[in-house]
Amino acid sequence: MPAQPLSFQNVPMLSYLTTAKYLNGSHCLKRLWYEEKHPEKTPSISLSQQRIFDQRKAVKPLAYSQFPEGVLIDAEDPDVAVRQTKTAMRRGESCLFNAAFRSNGAFVQCDILQKDEKGWHIIEIRVAKRIKKEYLLNLALRMYILDTSDIPVSATQLMLLNEACVYPDFSNLFVFEDVTDKVNLLKQGVPDSLQTFKTTRHRDIEPNVLIGKNLCNRPYRCPFKTSCWAFVPKNSVFTIPKIKDPEATALAEKGIFHLSDLPADFSLTPSQSTYVNSVLENRPAINRAAIREELANLQYPIHFLDFEADRPAIPRFKGFKVYEEFPFQYSCHVLQADGVVTHHEYLHTDITDPRLPLLQSLLAHISDRGSIVVYNLSFERRILRGLAESFPEYTSALQSIIERLWDQLTVLRKHYEHPDFCGSKSLKTVLPVLVPWLSYEALDIQEGGDAPAVWNMMLSTTNETEKQKWNQRLRAYCKLDTLAMVEIHKVLQEKSTYPA
Repeated sequence: MPAQPLSFQNVPMLSYLTTAKYLNGSHCLKRLWYEEKHPEKTPSISLSQQRIFDQRKAVKPLAYSQFPEGVLIDAEDPDVAVRQTKTAMRRGESCLFNAAFRSNGAFVQCDILQKDEKGWHIIEIRVAKRIKKEYLLNLALRMYILDTSDIPVSATQLMLLNEACVYPDFSNLFVFEDVTDKVNLLKQGVPDSLQTFKTTRHRDIEPNVLIGKNLCNRPYRCPFKTSCWAFVPKNSVFTIPKIKDPEATALAEKGIFHLSDLPADFSLTPSQSTYVNSVLENRPAINRAAIREELANLQYPIHFLDFEADRPAIPRFKGFKVYEEFPFQYSCHVLQADGVVTHHEYLHTDITDPRLPLLQSLLAHISDRGSIVVYNLSFERRILRGLAESFPEYTSALQSIIERLWDQLTVLRKHYEHPDFCGSKSLKTVLPVLVPWLSYEALDIQEGGDAPAVWNMMLSTTNETEKQKWNQRLRAYCKLDTLAMVEIHKVLQEKSTYPA
């Protein structure tokens, strides 16, 4: 029996509820409200987010090629797209791309809609290797809207990327996962959700939704978090290092956000207590002896190393798999015992495999002795191990580098706390506090996730001026990462010599 349509009589006209808005509302009603009432507060899309959109755009034609009989619904206007879809279905088309439907105030498009003897299959393309709940929620909305439009749906599938696919053979790039049973269960909740979302979108006062680390940061940071969290102090119960989300949420439910309001019996680990006391006393907490001991393990020349890497959804080099990681750039500052600092770098500037030339450049500039300082050892170690696996003739030299890695981040996490860190030890947070004369603010690239996006922009442009612009921005960003480590090292040396 087809799902029954909801009543939307005598209400002001709203824009259509899209699948994206439906998902946002399912995650947080306040986000849905902000999108409707204050779209001007939406920040611009970051370079890393744009990269995700671009990869989905690149995957779609490859997915469509699996259905040669498919007909594309190409209208951008929702009403026109719906009319085109109806016309194509009346014409007897058995496979549609971007088929559009509207019902109950919602507008949906199906990546692939394929007819069989029982009805229609909704097939959604996802640039991912695993099923995620949000994919199922979006399919549930699509199934419900098609039901209320009297379009019989016989199955729902996800078209995912196949981790067994190896470049250059794309014949098995996709795998199909039937999720009909799961989507049917979720579809039962769609009418209530649509009613709730309609009410929320009509409200003049924002809904009262409890904030939380998981809610507001996962699966990605909410674009309205800055506005929504405006009342939260910069050092709050949410910035306590490694606090579990249920614990922080329980405090927030009681109206406890300031660290000064923490209950006396609230359990804290030693590192958490150090952080809280540092904030309440408004002074840094530095274990100078421990830092001094850690620094004593460093040997000159000290190399400060940072990689930038890409993980493209569609593999592009021989032997590569979906989302396989590879470095395309490095920066290395070298500090000698006499204080002299030199800088070396490599940036791959064409569409060929960057790994071997990058590796050869790296080995030419990292000596066979001396420590290698990194910020978050797990990333650099993973890159180096990947290079050793791909180029076994360099295994010995790379293993020597891996054995000499020294993590500056770990030292700061264990032995240095400051109220202005706000519970974070990211390089972008630590640098302006310890080295105020250095800053990322003037750079066009603000975070590591933007670097692969910019690199791909540089490779794809045919405009030489644009190419040079992106080239310079990438070099400036990566260079600052390692220069930042050099200057933080100097600060740690200075602080560790002070009396306890």
